[in-house]
Amino acid sequence: MPFIARGGAKIHYTDSGGSGPAIVLGHSIFMDNEMFEPQKAELSRDHRVIAIDARGHGESEDDGTPFSYWDLARDAWAVADHLDLDRVVVGGVGHGAFTAVRMALLARPRVRGLIVCGSTATAMTAQRRAGYREVFEAWIGTEWPTPTIKMVSALMIGGTMSDQLPWRAKWLAGDRRRIQLSGECLMNRDSVLPLLGDIIAPALVLRGLGDQTASEEDALEIAGGFATPTVVHTIAGAAMAPNLTHADEFNALLRGYLTDLPD
Repeated sequence: MPFIARGGAKIHYTDSGGSGPAIVLGHSIFMDNEMFEPQKAELSRDHRVIAIDARGHGESEDDGTPFSYWDLARDAWAVADHLDLDRVVVGGVGHGAFTAVRMALLARPRVRGLIVCGSTATAMTAQRRAGYREVFEAWIGTEWPTPTIKMVSALMIGGTMSDQLPWRAKWLAGDRRRIQLSGECLMNRDSVLPLLGDIIAPALVLRGLGDQTASEEDALEIAGGFATPTVVHTIAGAAMAPNLTHADEFNALLRGYLTDLPD
């Protein structure tokens, strides 16, 4: 499997290969690069699709050192550097979108476009942080966290049981303690709202109508902060992961956006 080493981390990624324009994607918290299987299948015919497992997820490894979204952004750029990719489209869902925005801020000339789904530009409030901490503690500290897993899959993935069950099985079989540092990263994130105007690349902002982690106001705030006018696309019936549960609609929006991107 392809990995790159950065500091105390060993970052796993998948790469469709090919000579087409490159897209680097980051998944939401609790999940891994497999959440982008519908996008890999749709786009890899004429794009090079790289999907990264963030620290604490999938096949990636870390040494237990706390990290921020800026660190995850540098991990992702290290993957791009390893693959000799100069300019790329960066994007993500939730956790991955926080990372993608910081990728764009770290290396603006290298970003052809930015895809943001289910994300905010601000720090987490104390009230929301307390609620998230309860969820993470139940996820890590409960011997049989089935109720928590059902709640997370319903809120994050939504869709049908067939959408949720493979992820529930993966979570129950895995080491749930690995999520702890990612949870701290999410809860302790900084605000990048004042910095968004520095991003000049065309952006695509999407959200599921039922996403309870990022509101319509959050999406409009992000879109309004970019230097380039940006429209928010809302996918009815979807939660945080419309790319997974509403792949046809998501992929159509994605392909239209990618077709219109300047070289």
